[in-house]
Amino acid sequence: MKEMPADFDPQAYGRNCALQQAEMLTRLAEMGMQLAESAGARILGGQAPEAQPAAAAAPAEALAGLAAPAGDPGLAFVRYAHLVRHTLAQRARAVRDMCARDGGREARRTRHREQVETMIDGLVWGDVEDRDRAAALDMQVNQAFADLYGDREDPVEDRPVGSVVTGLVCGLGLARKWSRRARHRVSRPRPGRPGGSAEEIAAERARRRAAVTARVELAIDELAEPALAADIRAGLAVRLQEPDVERLIDTESTATAVVRLCRSLGFDIEGNLDIPLDPAVPPDSS
Repeated sequence: MKEMPADFDPQAYGRNCALQQAEMLTRLAEMGMQLAESAGARILGGQAPEAQPAAAAAPAEALAGLAAPAGDPGLAFVRYAHLVRHTLAQRARAVRDMCARDGGREARRTRHREQVETMIDGLVWGDVEDRDRAAALDMQVNQAFADLYGDREDPVEDRPVGSVVTGLVCGLGLARKWSRRARHRVSRPRPGRPGGSAEEIAAERARRRAAVTARVELAIDELAEPALAADIRAGLAVRLQEPDVERLIDTESTATAVVRLCRSLGFDIEGNLDIPLDPAVPPDSS
């Protein structure tokens, strides 16, 4: 497996891939137009089928699966026109994605929040029997969203929507209801190495992860409602498997990592727990 360079920039790589995709789709659309124009000319001229022009010969071979039966230029035109429309639609999506990566983080974050809110609102208000309790829970949900998305340094919009919901419901008392509806499953992360000795990286990450996990568990013991503690611990076990946790532990202090992990599980501990700021400080052994 190829090692990832220490200076690897995933955002730049994503932009380059999106640009390359848009350029390739443009070429495919142009090829499709050449084929469609050739078929259209035969229809308008009432010509019998003949060999494709030289400009369209290569695309025709590449798109042999779409070739129309001999003797039916009308069907060929319809298929090639469909190819062009489909390719242009794919290019439009690729361009939108590229724009979102380059300067649309705020819009992407807003869409992400709206999707998460829609899912959790359905849990709060769906089949509600006690409207007063639902209203109180709705206020708690709003506060959880304000805490989670209010941290501008936390790229929560880069996490899967289902994973964010799964974390938040643990601290909102909705875990059991969500587990009956959830369609998302979190897979084990396979992050690339940022560089250096693999053994040293693994050892350091394991130590930092242990420190952060111990502090989150301490926060659960001291600050979480007893009735929700088990759900929050279960949510933490799943949350720690997400790929962004490794980056969080690599780049942020223990305090920031603990606050963000707790916040993603539906309860905010900032200012309520004495957490060392140095990410290299291991948890107390006592």
